[in-house]
Amino acid sequence: MNTKMNRFGSFLLIGLVLIALSACPGFSRIQDAVLQFSQATHAASTAETAFLNAVQVAECEDQFYTSAYNYSTSKDPKANFDLTGYCKPIVITPEQIETRNALMTAIILYADKMQALATSDDDKQLDANSQTLAQNLNNLASSGGIKLKDPAIVQGVEAAFGAIAKMVLDQVKYSNLRTAAQNMQSHLMAVVKALKSENFGLGQTITGSLGDIEIMLRDEIALSHQQGKVAAADTFFNIMNSRNILMSADALTKKSFASPENAPKPVPVDTSKPVNDALDAIVRCNDAIAKTGTGGIYAAVNDLYKRAMGAKDLYNSIAKK
Repeated sequence: MNTKMNRFGSFLLIGLVLIALSACPGFSRIQDAVLQFSQATHAASTAETAFLNAVQVAECEDQFYTSAYNYSTSKDPKANFDLTGYCKPIVITPEQIETRNALMTAIILYADKMQALATSDDDKQLDANSQTLAQNLNNLASSGGIKLKDPAIVQGVEAAFGAIAKMVLDQVKYSNLRTAAQNMQSHLMAVVKALKSENFGLGQTITGSLGDIEIMLRDEIALSHQQGKVAAADTFFNIMNSRNILMSADALTKKSFASPENAPKPVPVDTSKPVNDALDAIVRCNDAIAKTGTGGIYAAVNDLYKRAMGAKDLYNSIAKK
């Protein structure tokens, strides 16, 4: 009898050890996957910053060349032109940057809190700085301080800010990652939708402005050529210089400059698409955490990271032109 009990005890112990061993790798993989989700989300944040920087550079190029065109065609003898290229942002203001930073901060705080929940530590709280940021989001939402171009989505963002703040401040606690991801998915989607909308509007405005530069240059070249104001060689060099200007100023759109003189104005390119695609990938990552295993999460995170880094590199290269 004792022998049988000993054998049964041995088998039970071995079984428990095997279960424990099989469980540990799975949990560590979830931890690693959610850690990478947080890191990839931070990469998307740098892509958003690079996009805003590229837009500012493009706006300054637009202001400089438009000013140069107006000066060159002016008949006012007192007209002046600032060669320093001083730029006063109009398309994107400090207030707009602040709004976008708040939207991106909400996404970052959520990803960081998910990382904290994935750890085996008893203390799941974020640091004091993160908690301050969360409280700021909550105050912004409750005070009606969220200003967006599309008023219809403000209410969703306010609710999302409040929910993310409560999560970060541990006013609402989640027992596991899957439940947290499921409950927060709609709020994450609301913030991403708002940020994408702001980015798209900004990109379209810049693309339209840079397209106007092309029209100005084409009109001036055509006029000087038709009226015989300049020699043929000068017309040729004016065209070459104009092309160089467009290649510099219109780097965000990557348009072809070989279209005929009377060709219709091309449809504006969505210059925000790379960064907005990365934002969509954040939502897919969270959905994977909510619904799939570690393999699905890894695949979604890898896609997010590639899109975020690709967008960041693209916008940084544009800003350096």
